[in-house]
Amino acid sequence: MKKLSIIIPFFNEEKTILHVVNDVLAVDLETLGYTKEIILVNDGSTDKSKWVIQWFLGSHHPHVEIQYLENSKRSWKGFSLKRGFAQANWDLMIVQDADREYTPSDYIPLIKELEEKNLDFIYGSRPRKIIRLGSHYSRLSAIISLITGGLRINLLASLLTLRLITDAPTCYKMFKKKLKPDLLVPPENAFDREPAVTMLLLRKWYKYGESPIHYTQRRVSEWKKFKRRRDWIIATITLFKWRFKKIQ
Repeated sequence: MKKLSIIIPFFNEEKTILHVVNDVLAVDLETLGYTKEIILVNDGSTDKSKWVIQWFLGSHHPHVEIQYLENSKRSWKGFSLKRGFAQANWDLMIVQDADREYTPSDYIPLIKELEEKNLDFIYGSRPRKIIRLGSHYSRLSAIISLITGGLRINLLASLLTLRLITDAPTCYKMFKKKLKPDLLVPPENAFDREPAVTMLLLRKWYKYGESPIHYTQRRVSEWKKFKRRRDWIIATITLFKWRFKKIQ
């Protein structure tokens, strides 16, 4: 039986973290020949997230291995992901946000697509969901999702790598174990780590694919962790940096 490592970084998600863990536990991967482990990385939360998780781990005994890591202070998502990847030693790894915007049942089509096409890594694409499957999306939510997907970043990443990338900022990024050494290379520790990883892997010509995924937009009032314009600028700089940086 193979195993999927699910890395969940979180900061101040006391309202949603337990729901996300339960959603992940509910996904049945055994029909695909997989079990799963969960790696929780607390990025120095100042709310009750830590106590919620500790209560859960102390009172529940799911038949899934759960690791809990805690940063001594706020170190940002990139650093938390690096810690999570360092702890993951199984066949596949995927990133899961803790805000319930993404649907863990999408692990199944992602694994299927990766295995059927013998990919090295695959991204879950929100725009592809709209194009292929999203008849229930309103025009407004489609536009919001496309903007969230970072049209300018997707276009730039596609031009710089000569690959079609429709959702570079997506949370759902699934990697084979053999990519782990490369996932630990970029020194970026914030949201800029993700475009760095994307560019590094594509420059090394790992086989890449995408699969449509479900997505529930966070309300504007809850956009507490990042600023869109600033992130676009940082991501652009990072993509250029890693496109022309000397790599081994």
